[in-house]
Amino acid sequence: MARSTKQASQGGPHLDCWHYLDYRDGKHDKYFAEWKYFNFTQPGLAGYIVYYILSPEKQTSISGGRLLIRAFKNNASFGSIKRIPVDRIQCDNVSADIIMDGAEIVEKNPYLYEIRGNIDDISWTLDYQQKTPTIEGFQNLNAGFLRWERANWLVEMPGAKVSGEIRKGKEVFRINGLGYTDTNWGEMIPLSSRWEWGQCNDEKLSFTFGMLYGIRKIKKAYFFFSAGNRTMALEDAQCHVEHTEWVKDKNTGLRMPSRSSFTFRDKDYVVRFSSRLIQNDILGLKFSSLLPKVVVSEQLVQYRGAIEKNGVPIHEFEGMGFREWTTRTWKKVPLLF
Repeated sequence: MARSTKQASQGGPHLDCWHYLDYRDGKHDKYFAEWKYFNFTQPGLAGYIVYYILSPEKQTSISGGRLLIRAFKNNASFGSIKRIPVDRIQCDNVSADIIMDGAEIVEKNPYLYEIRGNIDDISWTLDYQQKTPTIEGFQNLNAGFLRWERANWLVEMPGAKVSGEIRKGKEVFRINGLGYTDTNWGEMIPLSSRWEWGQCNDEKLSFTFGMLYGIRKIKKAYFFFSAGNRTMALEDAQCHVEHTEWVKDKNTGLRMPSRSSFTFRDKDYVVRFSSRLIQNDILGLKFSSLLPKVVVSEQLVQYRGAIEKNGVPIHEFEGMGFREWTTRTWKKVPLLF
């Protein structure tokens, strides 16, 4: 994996970059993972694209890059995944730029990204124009069982204007909607920890939430929202989650939540909302034959809820967004990394 020679662009600070070149220390480098996640929603169409780097020093069987695209249109979905050798990846540690065997992220300036690529008969060219302020979710948080495990989460664009197109064969999908992008990185073995995450945008409100679980209970909970000129972070919130309905994934038979309710609370704010499953992908990551697969249910959901400050309602919201729920299994799952 090579380092690019591009210097920081003009126009502002760079909070986003690829971190491995500065993160490695020779101790647990083979467990390093980093990925940039992009999504978009608009009436009748939604999707997500992920650029991954796993174990960059070629020390494990999962070393290399992964490029993933999924799109949901009405009641159907399409997408693909591609594995990319480490020596065909060129990333930058002063910006979000990367080249992965022809696929790219180009940081035109700190507030405008262009992403493009192709897998099989699917190609995309999309611009992400930032609308809401960047959020530093957490840094070097111990998210696992072992003391050296560390995870980081940067929400570069909690809310973005997304434009461009996706092509599947001869069919062209014009994109003119709302989106989100974040970066996650660190050294970790996803054995004892798991997480839930979600995000939604409309023209008035953008919110993002995340919960990291320990062995039995929530270890850390976050809720961030932007509305008008106000951006608030509930970084040490009390969180209650209840999964009220469950369904079985038709491909794997795994149970996953289809309806859930959430409450986040700190000294000033109370946020209550629900999610209802619309469509779902099951993704599996195999680290070792001795360990169960890490499974992510990547869900397109309908959110509905309200935010109160000091007991007074200040925002109500309802809209389509994304959610992730994780578990472990020995079963075979599609789209193995």
